[in-house]
Amino acid sequence: MYAQWPRLPPIMLALMFFTCVSAIAEEIQPGLIELELERPAAPQEAVWIQVHAGALPRGVEIRVSTRDGTLLGTVSSFGTPRGSEIVTYAIPLPETAIVNNRVQLRLEVDEPGAPVRAPRPGEVESVNLVYIPISN
Repeated sequence: MYAQWPRLPPIMLALMFFTCVSAIAEEIQPGLIELELERPAAPQEAVWIQVHAGALPRGVEIRVSTRDGTLLGTVSSFGTPRGSEIVTYAIPLPETAIVNNRVQLRLEVDEPGAPVRAPRPGEVESVNLVYIPISN
């Protein structure tokens, strides 16, 4: 009477679910990502954004901003050593960008002579949050 689903390992089901959710999220808000803090920052810490970017052509930059458009910083090939495949950039994150231990970021590629767009595969390898010790 009812069609039976084949028994798939739980990891396969999870991968299928996350693939579907990622595809839907990308269609709704291209370039928008949400990161969750592992824990709240301690009083002597600041939270920064760490962007691992692939090689970018000269003149191309990746703008990192909050969901509402407040520019936090840019990633560009200026000053990047020749031959570097992946370069790490650190951008300070204002405390106001953290809501309920989550950060929503918009990544946009600004390429001369082309409309602003979401990053393509290889332009941004990963984005994560890091804790930086501060002193008063």
